[in-house]
Amino acid sequence: AQVAHKAPIRPSYNEYVPVIAANNLAGRLPRHGAAEVLDVLRQNGQKVTIQTYSALACGAVNGNPDAKDPLFAEIMEARAHPYIGLFGGGPRMMRRYLRVHNAVPYTEVTKFMFDRLRHPKLDDETHMTKATWLTQNWLLNRNDDLIDLVNLAQQQASIENYVEAIQQRQSAVVDGKAKAEQEKTTAGGAKRESTRSFTAIEFVVPGVIFPIRMELDVTQAQLGLFLKTLGRFVETERIGGFVRNGFGLFSLDDVHLVDVSETDESKRLHKVMDNNKLITTSDFMKQVLGEWETAAKELNADDLNRLFKPSPEAPKKKADKSAQDAERVQ
Repeated sequence: AQVAHKAPIRPSYNEYVPVIAANNLAGRLPRHGAAEVLDVLRQNGQKVTIQTYSALACGAVNGNPDAKDPLFAEIMEARAHPYIGLFGGGPRMMRRYLRVHNAVPYTEVTKFMFDRLRHPKLDDETHMTKATWLTQNWLLNRNDDLIDLVNLAQQQASIENYVEAIQQRQSAVVDGKAKAEQEKTTAGGAKRESTRSFTAIEFVVPGVIFPIRMELDVTQAQLGLFLKTLGRFVETERIGGFVRNGFGLFSLDDVHLVDVSETDESKRLHKVMDNNKLITTSDFMKQVLGEWETAAKELNADDLNRLFKPSPEAPKKKADKSAQDAERVQ
């Protein structure tokens, strides 16, 4: 006899959902952490080298990481440093101990992605979004006031040799369209005289919830710096494109930290942020932020400059004698 096996519930079809790439978030956070560190140094009258500034802001000094492996002592010193131990980087590519996950909306299709790292308050009724209502599309037109003769009186009063200029422009626009049609290309393939354009954008509708998940393997001081960084991040950042049109606004609500090393269940969960504001009044937050403040007093530009200084370039090998002789003959 055969026993029917019931497979785990998983979506049997593909569904389009928007995603906030982990690199998008992970690439922005170090800049705000750098701002926190540089504020401390500036208050102490210290400045860093341009190479160190670049490493703090984007993780790299230049486009060519050191070929030389870091020494054990360097790794351990960087690991313990409040900033480098959190965000890593530098010419020797120190490891980052902050892991950021791709952020996707919580839907029936993506639900399985949250099985391992799940927000303690995440539930289907409150936070699940129907996949068909995640995005919308807008069509955008940019008109050409000269072609449409908008404010004709103003054009005539303001443009030199108006009648001749407008006729030449209209002819250029018509010729450009004809040439594009002849070459079987879009008008964008030829020189375009008209400012008229037609574009489309896709955007996430307001109110869609993206549960953001991050993992940290850090010291208390590094955790304090991370939380200060997160506070700076939400104050100024916008996510995505078209921010000039008001897109990209977001709110970090109900942010919890789960301490997986804590065996006492009553001490594992800590609420650290709500409505874009750090919660600084709890005993836990006072402790970790205090650890960062203590570590910040020990920060100095010399240590950062040394840890982020590229290794000296290896001397180039001398050409062998036969190559030198051939060069002399030439």
